[in-house]
Amino acid sequence: MNNKYIKFACVGGIGFIVDLSAMIVFSTLMPLYAARLLAFFFAVNSNWLLNRSFTFKAQQVDSDSGLLQQWSKFLCSSCFGAIPNLLCYWLLVSALSLTGTAAILAIIPGIIFGMFINYLLADRWVFAK
Repeated sequence: MNNKYIKFACVGGIGFIVDLSAMIVFSTLMPLYAARLLAFFFAVNSNWLLNRSFTFKAQQVDSDSGLLQQWSKFLCSSCFGAIPNLLCYWLLVSALSLTGTAAILAIIPGIIFGMFINYLLADRWVFAK
């Protein structure tokens, strides 16, 4: 298996913890769908920082403008990967009328599905040399 993919998956695991933790906190303060979007944004930022310094370290940009462009690309690609992620969450919560802990844990299948799309975009576009 590709070493970069393993690193990406490890970073994704940390991102999952960030995502789930933020989801738990935010879901006590706001509606579920708003909490889901905010938690996703927190996870995207932590994943970008970790992938930049760990997974794709050899492909880092040096200039501030390049850094902003890389972050923008990562955010954009993560949003594209979020489509199946959030759609899966919405379908599970809506179709099964999930609430409470079950609604929070419904983020898991979408995260796994979105990870494959995110890896391809990160490797071939965001961090491409």
